[in-house]
Amino acid sequence: MYPRLDAEVSKHLNHLLKSPFCVHPGTGRVCVPIDASKAEDFDPLSVPTVTELLEEINQWDHKHKKAKIEGEGAEARVEEKHPDYEKTSLKPYVDFFKVFVARLIRDERGEGKVNNGDSMEF
Repeated sequence: MYPRLDAEVSKHLNHLLKSPFCVHPGTGRVCVPIDASKAEDFDPLSVPTVTELLEEINQWDHKHKKAKIEGEGAEARVEEKHPDYEKTSLKPYVDFFKVFVARLIRDERGEGKVNNGDSMEF
């Protein structure tokens, strides 16, 4: 009968639900947040590994360092700082998580809530 519950998975902390962006110790895959409305489209084998992310950062830095050197003869430009996640395939997941957290904060503050007249105030 499915879904099955595994007692070992349920009682050990290292098996519990993972926080976003933590790394699985066996596979090196990054735990990413997903849109629950599109869960059936999610492929867990497509998430990046730490090794892949490091390679993406190195490639991005190399490409932009080369572009900076080639463009130095022209006008001096201010070097833009980019967080490392923006250089990788992790960016869409971080962006999704930022929107999710912003919505939670907005809801917690009561912004956007509609008063339906069921107030207990007298």
